[in-house]
Amino acid sequence: MVDRLKQEYGGRIQVVWNAFELRPEPAPLPEPASPARVQRWTVSVLPMAAERGLVMKVPPVSTRTRLTFQAVELAREHGAFDAMHRAIFEAFFCKGLDIGDARILADLAGAIDLDPALVMRALQAGTYLNPVLQQEQLARKLGVTGVPAMFVGDDLAVAEPVIGAVPYDWLKATVDRALQGDSLEWRRRSLSSSIPLKPDE
Repeated sequence: MVDRLKQEYGGRIQVVWNAFELRPEPAPLPEPASPARVQRWTVSVLPMAAERGLVMKVPPVSTRTRLTFQAVELAREHGAFDAMHRAIFEAFFCKGLDIGDARILADLAGAIDLDPALVMRALQAGTYLNPVLQQEQLARKLGVTGVPAMFVGDDLAVAEPVIGAVPYDWLKATVDRALQGDSLEWRRRSLSSSIPLKPDE
């Protein structure tokens, strides 16, 4: 959906991806082949992916993603963010690889012409850990508790949130509001309608 937005709006929009760990330490990881997980994917995730033209399968591994996001930050710094982001997505959701493994991340980097040794050194040294932690802190401040979560607008303080796997038309309407300067007004209406009135009002 983000690629579709980029194609439709071109240089009128800028997409900035930030880190958010769904299950950071010490949260337990789900059992990869648990019946509940497989059913959730079969009934919900995979059909939504198919509707959006994505080829996915139930990942055979559960993983931590803090190293993953650090590898992404390295790629961003070297102008290879989009390629690394796509490679990681395909590795996990299509090939079932453990994207929390530094060696796999280094191999993925090598496949997009980043130096695997550079990636390994950066991950071992935690070179990009602070930016990742700052992004996660921002997510918590914004109230993010799950993925996908998007905030549309130039100013996060008044950006319109889009939470969950919404239809493309819904996301497009949000972008249109932001481009027209209507997001702040949307937020004001939303907040005022959520305030209960007193009986005498």
